[in-house]
Amino acid sequence: MFPTGRGNDSLDAGDIYLISVFGTNEMLAAVGKELCLREYQEGHHDQMWICEVTSDHRISMRNRHTEDFLGWWEGDKLGCGSQANEPWGWLTFTRLSLGGYPLKVHSDHNYKLRPVQRVDGDSPHLKAGEMVPNRLARSSAPFYDGEDADESINEISIEFLNKYGIKNIISLNSVELSPRQKGRLHKAKISYSHIKATVCTAVTQEQFDQIWNAYDKAGVTIVYCGYGDGRTGMAISAIQLFQGRALDENDYRGNGVQCSTQIAALNALSDRIKGVDGHSGPVDTLDTQPPPYAAPENTVPEEKKK
Repeated sequence: MFPTGRGNDSLDAGDIYLISVFGTNEMLAAVGKELCLREYQEGHHDQMWICEVTSDHRISMRNRHTEDFLGWWEGDKLGCGSQANEPWGWLTFTRLSLGGYPLKVHSDHNYKLRPVQRVDGDSPHLKAGEMVPNRLARSSAPFYDGEDADESINEISIEFLNKYGIKNIISLNSVELSPRQKGRLHKAKISYSHIKATVCTAVTQEQFDQIWNAYDKAGVTIVYCGYGDGRTGMAISAIQLFQGRALDENDYRGNGVQCSTQIAALNALSDRIKGVDGHSGPVDTLDTQPPPYAAPENTVPEEKKK
């Protein structure tokens, strides 16, 4: 919601709202049936959303310019093509402790909540948070509803992972899965690595190495934390750095990194990798072994020494 940062704690039918990416001035806008992100422009109706509430208290948003509802169209595509007399998507908002709200769209076609995620590209846009079979994917924790401890690995989680061929999980959740849940993953032949991290904190250089080791030799991998943004973005950025990509702060932010401590840790990792690369072989040869890190010295004040 706008203004950027925290948003509104309540939605009232008939009121007009602006929906922004958390902490930015990028607004959700309708261009025909498509959705995209655009810089805020005062008075632009395509960035304005009218709150609609049904008799059973379901909330949706109708674009002021197109008069269409936010929802699903052309099968499984998130857009702005639903009319008032057609099935449309209703929304849920969960307030986050740091401010802002994850937006989830419920489809009346299959009664499934799907988080809305940003997709990077020449024309920033949004899509449903479905995973595709590839080498690396990201998501929120299974069954995340605002707290790290919400995560759960059950038959539905296993079915989802198998559907998309995911055989490796890297979790930066602050809570480790129970032995019973890890047993379910083991039975399904899905590996699991827990790199403990709390909200808006950086992991250590040793943990960056653990992330890379958990990814490097594995199959299709999914990374998550809680909501799937800051800590997950930090892990994704670290993997990209180990792969030899040159990233800067804008790239980190694009990956979802939120906190200055995380950016500083990634910069330190980048410097560490560059330091090793500067003494290695050809530029196009990637050493997949993590570069050595220097553990902090345990210094003792002189007056304490005996």
